[in-house]
Amino acid sequence: MKKNIYYSLLISAMVSVSAAEETRQVDKHEHGVGELNIAIEGNAIDFEFFIPGADIVGFEYEAKTESDIALVNAALEKFENFDNIFSLSESSNCNLVNSEIGINQDDDHDDHDDHDEHDEHDDHDNHDDHDEHDDHDEHDDHDEHDEEAHNEFVAHYSFNCGNIKEIDRISFPYFTTFPNSGELEVQFVSEIGSTSFEVEGDEPFIDLKGKI
Repeated sequence: MKKNIYYSLLISAMVSVSAAEETRQVDKHEHGVGELNIAIEGNAIDFEFFIPGADIVGFEYEAKTESDIALVNAALEKFENFDNIFSLSESSNCNLVNSEIGINQDDDHDDHDDHDEHDEHDDHDNHDDHDEHDDHDEHDDHDEHDEEAHNEFVAHYSFNCGNIKEIDRISFPYFTTFPNSGELEVQFVSEIGSTSFEVEGDEPFIDLKGKI
């Protein structure tokens, strides 16, 4: 359930845009900059957020202490209510039909995850010399290893809308909910075309007039 899951909705109509988005790499990860993909087809609208952990909870290493775990859980609860993240016009009559909230972790740390995708990393599982890596985990320099992790919060929301063309503006209380956040890079795709936005806290909205 990784990047750009929703682009399959428009793959036939927007191949070039989808292909570009599918090249998204973890290396692009940048503190203060989150990513949001929005796709519209028919009466359906999908949102998919990828936000660096530092922008949400102030760190990106795996939460182990009680205080860090509490911060992560509190953040996940905020994501559970999409009203904390973005808002749509009431006249669009959009109803949430599905949501998935979680945390992705850099591949180097997939062995610490419970994610199903761990099973897909055969090259990770087949490392005969992984015992040496395990020994490394017990060393004092493990903290340095953790600091190299790039965890991100991932949130996917799907809506069906009674009047989707009434969505002429999307606002983002996200910036108030998570004050450490700096910017959202938004990629928007509809049957009309595609466009991109850079959204910041001083103007936390995008204008979609004529784009749906």
